[in-house]
This record gives sequence, structure tokens and C-alpha cells, in this order.
Amino acid sequence: MTDAQTKMSVARARLLLDYPFFGVLALKLGMNETTDTPTLATNGQQMFYNPEFITQLPTNLCSSAIAHEVMHAVMNHNTRRSGRNPRKWNVACDFAINPILKEAGLPLGEDWLHNPNWADMSAEEIYNLLPDDQDDGHDPLCDVQDTPGDAEARESQVIDWKIASVQAATAQAKRGKLPGSIQRILDDAISPPVLWREVLAQFMTERVKNDYSWARRNPYYANTKVILPALDGVGMGEIVIALDTSGSVANVLDEFGQTVRDILASTRPRRTHVVYCDARVNRVDMFEQGQELTLEAVGGGGTDFRPVFEYVKNNSIYPACMLYLTDMYGAFPNDPPSYPVLWCATSDVQGPFGQTLKIEG
Repeated sequence: MTDAQTKMSVARARLLLDYPFFGVLALKLGMNETTDTPTLATNGQQMFYNPEFITQLPTNLCSSAIAHEVMHAVMNHNTRRSGRNPRKWNVACDFAINPILKEAGLPLGEDWLHNPNWADMSAEEIYNLLPDDQDDGHDPLCDVQDTPGDAEARESQVIDWKIASVQAATAQAKRGKLPGSIQRILDDAISPPVLWREVLAQFMTERVKNDYSWARRNPYYANTKVILPALDGVGMGEIVIALDTSGSVANVLDEFGQTVRDILASTRPRRTHVVYCDARVNRVDMFEQGQELTLEAVGGGGTDFRPVFEYVKNNSIYPACMLYLTDMYGAFPNDPPSYPVLWCATSDVQGPFGQTLKIEG
């Protein structure tokens, strides 16, 4: 066993004794020596460490570093990047984690990223506060790697860590109260998930209108002199689907698109406008009733929601509703439109008007 391996084993053992929540979860991450990373790295399944870096790190900070890697997995940072800049995402994740370690009583290194003003903020929120300049002096402790595999593998890992976190909290409870920030993470883990597909379907079907046609006589009155229109099926007018093209919705786009296609098959909108927008409207696709809806992942820059609403107004579209798939980080219109809006959010941010539905892949 190398010196670095011994040091990491001792550091993990100390976590088990002094901070059971982190120690129990650390047992889920395999520890691997490597020179492929200058410090540490994790993909949510394995932890990798550079032996030279670990050898120079005080043992108490080795324990903190292991806990740091654990929290990346607990907070699903390996599955939530969604096309964001990898290094900037690493920095944002570190700013989200280190206040939690500090509140738990673990020491932080002098150069570890910590801003008390950003405590209790998500990595996504912090990401949008960071400059795009990659030489801004913010150096992450480790490399947050994407979880290997497909969407099913990512979802399986998220569920696995939720279960493990609840079990680890039981071990910690024997030693004392959990820090508030960790308790909030656990509360989110054990809360019943919002069945967003059902909410989306309900939102759409509530806007369906029964269409009556005078071309078809109501058969109920066929033997009378009363002439009334017959129900000519169900349907709705035009709808607008707006897509944030900043890249933040890429991981849910396929599932969202399939869900919407299923709903449209029954709600039968007369026309569907798909508007792609970042800071401006980049493209608009139109689908008539019966045409199969297709949604594409289109990369773009910063987000401004106002151009979509302006496009609808300027083109005299009177939609039965609008669905806006976005991470919710951008400039909103000052005034709500006259039609219903459902913000299909990939973050926890609430829209200033309409309804907000958390979409999770």
C-alpha cells in the first residue's frame, strides 16, 4: 500500500468515526490512484486522486476532500451539467458544496472555493453568477466528471444516492443532529416527486375546447325538427412551445418532447409553433394538426425570455397556452401575457407569472 493509499484510508476511517454521514457514503465510492488528474476527480461512482497531491495534503484536509467528493455525488453534480461549460460547472459545484462542509464542522483548505453569500444556493444558480472568463482565479478542488452511461444509468445513480443518503443520515443521527444544509438535501430526497408528466397533461387538457360543427346534425335530435350541431371531436387552437437554446435543457429534451407528443395526440391543437430562443428568436417551426412534432437541441448563448413573447405578439398569434422549457435563468417580461404560461423548469426557480413545473430527466 502506498503512502497516499494509507493516508486516504486513515482519512476515510476518521470520517466514519467523527462524521458518520460522510464516512458511510464514502464507502460507496471506490478510491483509485491516478496521475490523470492533478488533484481529485469523481464521476459519482468512483473517486480518483493524485498520490502526490494527497501526500502533500494534511490528513484532516484529506478527510474533508473525501467528504467533498461524496457531496458531489449526493447532490447529483455528475448528472446535472446539461451541456454547461465543464470547468465553470466544477467551480459552481465547489461553491455549492464547501459551505455544507464548513457547517458540518469540517475544515476547508485556504484555497478552497467558499463564499458565504452563496450558501444554500444550487450549483445552477451559482453558475449563472460566475464570469465566463476561465482565468478568473477560481480553481476547483477536483474534476466533476459526467456519469458514464445513458439516461437510465444516470437516473439509477441518482436514486441510488438518495437511498444511501437517507441510510447515512440514520448513522449520523446516533451522533447528533444533522447540519441544516444536509437536512434540507435529505428532505428533498425523501419528498414525493412531482409527477410532472401528469401535471403537464392536465395543464394542456384543461385548455381543450369541444368543437361543434353545423355540417353534422346532432343525432340525438334526428327525429325532431330541432337542428343542432354535433360534436365534431375535441381539439384546441394554436399553442406555442418555446425552447431555451442555451444548452441547459438538453438532458430532458427527448423525454419532454415524447411527453408533449403523447399529449398533443389527444388534445389536437390546430397549429403548434416551436420557438427556439436564447437572447433572441433563432428559429421557428410550425406543425399543423396531425403532423408529428419534432424538437431539436440547438446550442446558443445567454437567455432572454422576452423575445418569445414579443414574437407571439408581433405575429398576431393568440395561443391557447405556451409551454416554455428552460432553466429559468434569464430576463423575464415585466407584464404577463393574456394567455396561460407553463414554465417547464429544469431548476428550482419559480416564474414571475403563470405556473412553474419542475422537469426532471
